Amino acid sequence: MPSPNLQAIVDKIEPAVAQARSHAKGDQVVEAAIKENVRQSAKDVLANSAILSEAVHSGKLQVLEAKASFDSGKVVRLDSSSSAQN
Repeated sequence: MPSPNLQAIVDKIEPAVAQARSHAKGDQVVEAAIKENVRQSAKDVLANSAILSEAVHSGKLQVLEAKASFDSGKVVRLDSSSSAQN
C-alpha cells in the first residue's frame, strides 16, 4: 500500500473479504464482504470500548448494523438478528 493509513484500512477489511469468499462466489463476494465488514466493525467497536459495551449491556445504547450507498445516499439497516448487542 502506498501509505500506512491505507494499509491499516486494508488490514481491517481483509478478514471480511476472506470470510465472504468462503461462502460467496463471483459478483456476490463484494456484497458479502461489505456485510461481513459491517458486522465485524460493530463487534470491534464494542470490544474496544468498555464505555460503549456497558451502555449496550445496560440498555442505554443499541448498535445498529447498516450500510450506506454513496450513489443514492441511502442507509440500509442489515438483518437485525445479527446486530452486535453484546
